[in-house]
Amino acid sequence: LILINMKQLLLLLLCATSYFTANAQSVINSDAYYSHIERNGQEPMQYVADKIRRYSVVAIGEDHWIKDHPLFLCDVIGAMATDTTANIDVLALEFGNSMDQKLVNELLNSSEYREDLVFKILQHAPDDYGNPYKEYADVFRKVWETNQTKPKEYRTRIVLLDPAYIQQVFDKEKVQYTCSRDDNMVNLIRWYIIQRKHVVFYAGGAHTTAQIRGIRNGNYYYNYPSAGYLLKKCYPNDVFIITLWGAYMGANGYIPNEKIRWVQLAGGVIDEAFRMNGNKPVAFDLGGAFASLTVADYFGNPDGKMIWVDNPVDGSPYVKGNLLADGCDGIIFIKPTGEFSGIHLIDIYDEEFLKRIEKRSEGKCKTAEETLKEIKKWHPILEY
Repeated sequence: LILINMKQLLLLLLCATSYFTANAQSVINSDAYYSHIERNGQEPMQYVADKIRRYSVVAIGEDHWIKDHPLFLCDVIGAMATDTTANIDVLALEFGNSMDQKLVNELLNSSEYREDLVFKILQHAPDDYGNPYKEYADVFRKVWETNQTKPKEYRTRIVLLDPAYIQQVFDKEKVQYTCSRDDNMVNLIRWYIIQRKHVVFYAGGAHTTAQIRGIRNGNYYYNYPSAGYLLKKCYPNDVFIITLWGAYMGANGYIPNEKIRWVQLAGGVIDEAFRMNGNKPVAFDLGGAFASLTVADYFGNPDGKMIWVDNPVDGSPYVKGNLLADGCDGIIFIKPTGEFSGIHLIDIYDEEFLKRIEKRSEGKCKTAEETLKEIKKWHPILEY
């Protein structure tokens, strides 16, 4: 009897080992990701609308320097404008400075579209030479246009999130940058949560995803939380975080290699799952194989700069066990990453701002043409 029980126990252990081994392998297998997408995928606009109805803040994280993500935001703005149950009360944007809030208010209250005001706002967006990007300007236009079709009580307000002092940093004045941009974002957004408004918070994924980032300072890390982290911790039942599927962003935008146009997340395994799903636009909450996907495996560390460890002793927040699902709640796939295109450069400059750019560039950039060429050097994927 004992012998039989021991054999049964051994068989159970072998079965259990095979089960857990299969499941451990499934999280890096395209079939497992495809299974979750197929079973749980929704049409993206319906998905976003459902989240806006349910949550006070829906954070959508973009990859910078590509046109496809802000164009998707424009589609969201247009779709929600026709559904009062999913109306966007507030669109909170990274690419705009709090100091220009009066300008965006003037734009939205104008009976005519004021491109000059939009260009002024983009001048003060978070980059040394501003954000001369057509698709960002299109977002402001889309809000203005859809507001013209809405009753006054449903019109969308744009809130600019960047702190005013950032412009002083770019001008190299004596201001200490303490990574408090995210704090400013939270301070502005929280008031609309209290008022029970529906906010779409659109910014780079580094800000929207709930994460703690760090900068090595000597032998230890200076760590700081993202806006998504702070919002999620303060209001866990009111905030939903969405990541727009993309690629690995490097210092120059996307990093192409010899085989594929962009370096793909998770080594391309999840891109293959989307291909298996017909590469059709799809949105879904994280679960299944995605529930155990670590951030380290998600990014794949293609440039070798970020070091993920099991047990950091130097204050590093980059722990191998950190899960993607701890930082975001859902993913939206728009199209294959290889079909993405760079955002379009446009001339947003006037004489006043060009004088500031000449000073910031130490005389290197004096004209709009020189400035745009310099920005394209930084991010080669950009288009004219």
